[in-house]
Amino acid sequence: MDRSPVWIGLCDMALAVLAVVVVAVNPPKPPAHGVEMNAEILATIEWDVNVDADADIHMMPPPRKPVFYGSRDVGCATLDRDSRGLLDSFIALADGSQTKVESNKETIPIRCVEPGHYDLAANLYAYRANSINQVDRKDLGLKVHVEILGLNPTVRVLFAKDIVLDRVCETVNWVSFDMDPVAM
Repeated sequence: MDRSPVWIGLCDMALAVLAVVVVAVNPPKPPAHGVEMNAEILATIEWDVNVDADADIHMMPPPRKPVFYGSRDVGCATLDRDSRGLLDSFIALADGSQTKVESNKETIPIRCVEPGHYDLAANLYAYRANSINQVDRKDLGLKVHVEILGLNPTVRVLFAKDIVLDRVCETVNWVSFDMDPVAM
């Protein structure tokens, strides 16, 4: 009696079970739609790209843990861009050439509605003249444009102001606001 059809049937069944297990363990992924950058609010600081200064945006969101270059993700807030002045002013392009950015800018989007109190500040981390850090000067006069944009349902300026940072390590609190759970 020839048993080869039984063995072939058992092998087919084993391969079918294996295929089901592989698909169940590693399900197909949906197609990528690019980077999704949904946000409710965008806070920014911006300063002249020709000044070799490193200003930092700081946010204290409702969890009361600061968002800044040393703590980038807290609750719904994320530091997306940290500009270090001239160190980040030139970008190498794919063809090997370089281009200069239009301005130094740091951004913190708030990507969901997290009710509570928010404080925003700008800190002058470093200021260099002729590659020499100006830590002893108290008259630097770095003009920083600060802004908060509401992004949904349309883009609108919620707050805009120019502030001045005069010395390294100076921090200026530029706005505080409360987010209501239904305001956005």
